[in-house]
Amino acid sequence: MRLEFMVLALSITIAPAGALFDAKASGAGPWVIVVPPWRSADLIAEKAGAHLIGPTEAPLGHLVAASDPGAAGRLSDAGAWAVVDAATVTAFCGVY
Repeated sequence: MRLEFMVLALSITIAPAGALFDAKASGAGPWVIVVPPWRSADLIAEKAGAHLIGPTEAPLGHLVAASDPGAAGRLSDAGAWAVVDAATVTAFCGVY
């Protein structure tokens, strides 16, 4: 019984997270970056030529923007675990 519950719980959480992280940043921003807790989101954004925006942030997710569309690739190179278009995240969360 517990094993079935664990499999169900993991499939409900892992599959959507995998689909979200598989969506690559394609636009000119803004983007949501997922940063490990031991890294500074400010430094990662600065290193990529971007900057943090927004009044709030999630524990691992940060909203960033840049004038250069190529900054999305540099954010990954700078240490972000994932870089996703903000529009994709809002559609995924059901916010329109």
